[in-house]
Amino acid sequence: MERQEQDCRAVALQGGLQVSHCLVDNDISAYSGRRRPGYLRLLELLRTHQVDTVIAWAPERLHRSPRELEDFIELLERTGASVRTVKSGVWDLSTPHHRLLARMLGAVSRAESENISSRVQRAHQQAKSAGFWRGPIPYGMRASTNPGLPERDPQTAPLVEEMLNRVQRGDALTRIAADLNKAGYVPRRGRVWTHTGVLRLVSSPALGGLLQVDGELQPAAFKGLVSAEGWRAAQATLARRPKGEVRRPREQLTLLGGILVCAQHGVSLVGGSGDRKDGRTYSAQSPGLCCVSVARGALDKLMSEIVIARLSAADAAVVFQPAVDLTLDDQLRDLRRRRDELADLLTDGLLPAASARPRLQALADAIQELESKRSPVMIEAAAFDRPHETWLRWSQPQRREVLRLMFDQIAVQHVGARNGPSFRPERLQLTWSGTAGN
Repeated sequence: MERQEQDCRAVALQGGLQVSHCLVDNDISAYSGRRRPGYLRLLELLRTHQVDTVIAWAPERLHRSPRELEDFIELLERTGASVRTVKSGVWDLSTPHHRLLARMLGAVSRAESENISSRVQRAHQQAKSAGFWRGPIPYGMRASTNPGLPERDPQTAPLVEEMLNRVQRGDALTRIAADLNKAGYVPRRGRVWTHTGVLRLVSSPALGGLLQVDGELQPAAFKGLVSAEGWRAAQATLARRPKGEVRRPREQLTLLGGILVCAQHGVSLVGGSGDRKDGRTYSAQSPGLCCVSVARGALDKLMSEIVIARLSAADAAVVFQPAVDLTLDDQLRDLRRRRDELADLLTDGLLPAASARPRLQALADAIQELESKRSPVMIEAAAFDRPHETWLRWSQPQRREVLRLMFDQIAVQHVGARNGPSFRPERLQLTWSGTAGN
């Protein structure tokens, strides 16, 4: 970049021109379509007649898009400014013939950029198919002596392993980010950790020794920080948890908030902290439709006892051992094929975006749901041997996952306005999932 600037200043010196501004868009290709602050500043200087000559190293350094070129030509015609380049000399756009040459040069440059992009993408695809990593190396790993084969970074890897463990325990991404910032850890990009940054990191398949090739995860030629099964379990945990829970600190979660529903209206109840004589409650938030409420402490205690008793049963380890669905891989391949076909139709202009967008979103949701089913909830073996101790040790998100696994529905009945949120066991209606209630 410095050499190109020196060449441009030499052209200005030869032409007896005084340099008033030096605008640089470093590492931003004119082909990429990304916002180029330097180029936008140049357009503003031309519009306001603050410059009358533009010097560039080559025409393609200004444009690799025919659309941008047409706008630039129109601006030069309005302002009377001229263009000089190091590689091509004076870029005369004052006559139809020279404008035609400029458009042809722009089209050739665009085609060249597309060909280069296609070759680079193909090379990356071949490398990934062979198990080599392409792209920024995730935090917790570092470049090795073998390109494309990152290795464990002994300084940061334990931190990332703990992040994945916390994700599986149900810790909120916002809390993980806050703890990282408090401890003084700095991400490789940006100055502070955010929930988005944590999510992007723990979602990197490289951490599990995997690569995504043609929409499918394949084993990489390098070792991850955790096992592939461990990484998949973390992704499944994130996919199963409602979006609000992923960002919400676990100490703010109640045992049944959002899970408990009204038996009459199907409305979800949330955990409140009112100052009523009955103490904290679960209550419906649908004025005019449903006003059911129930004392939280008594209900939580009963549900904990029910779960612990079920985990103590002789058949619990068998009943709650997730069955492997051998058809999931075939279903995922079919959904990805349909998604790719829709994307191709959209790219070729054969399908309007308004029609394609909802269908693509529906396919993406279906793929995410199947991915989560590939790594179902796993209840640790200790829960069947020492259920009471394990239940107390689990975090609130872990307990909520077990509730979702055991029950299709947990509902509470109305008791009348005079009784308020008072709890009686007969108000509770449980619908066990599968064979859990046998």
